[in-house]
Amino acid sequence: MSEHTLTRLSRNASIKDMISLSATSVSHAQNLRTKKLRFHSDRGMTLLEVMIAITILTIVMGTLFSLSIGIGDAAQVQETRIITTDDTRRAIQDIVRELRQASLGSLTGIPGATLTYRVATDVDGNGVAVNSSGGLELSTVRTIQRDTADLNGDGVTTSQILLRNGANNIVLANGVPNNEDANNNGVLDAGEDANRNGRLDRGIWFTRTGSAVTVTLQSQQRLRRGTLFVTTLSETVVPRNP
Repeated sequence: MSEHTLTRLSRNASIKDMISLSATSVSHAQNLRTKKLRFHSDRGMTLLEVMIAITILTIVMGTLFSLSIGIGDAAQVQETRIITTDDTRRAIQDIVRELRQASLGSLTGIPGATLTYRVATDVDGNGVAVNSSGGLELSTVRTIQRDTADLNGDGVTTSQILLRNGANNIVLANGVPNNEDANNNGVLDAGEDANRNGRLDRGIWFTRTGSAVTVTLQSQQRLRRGTLFVTTLSETVVPRNP
């Protein structure tokens, strides 16, 4: 074999050794990288990562909690508005129905928080509220007032409005705020704002303009945060009888 051929064979063997060594180095580097990644995967989260995750979770939970509280408060206000408005409207309708049948000349206590009146009634049993002389027959005196003496024995007093009709005491409304107008001047004076809502509350009040009577009725309910929610409704009625 010639010297030239031996030289070429030696060179080819060297190249093969270099390629083999390079492949071995690459394989070794890949093994090290795989082990390193496996090590980082197995070691879990660091304390800093845990603290960051807890902080983010706390912020998210706090935001959701505040949002739920706000939604709950708004829902309670809406529910309270519906309840107090319905109760007040129902009581106003009962009072207006009574006063529509009343004799205008029998009304007393206006302006004020207590109203007395008499309604047209068939006293002599002839089928109409007019006697044989043509005069209007009237009932005994009826009164719309606060139940200050617990006349119906239910344990509720000044926050309840009654219709007194003889021995019958009919509840018209509950949850009525106290009359803050101590001097009856229609103005919220210093020291009169008992419930601290910034306005004059009377609970129930009757006024008269000509032959028309205006009834103002309020109902209140305390929200879970301690705030008083007050609903006020007014309606005007003209008694049908003189």
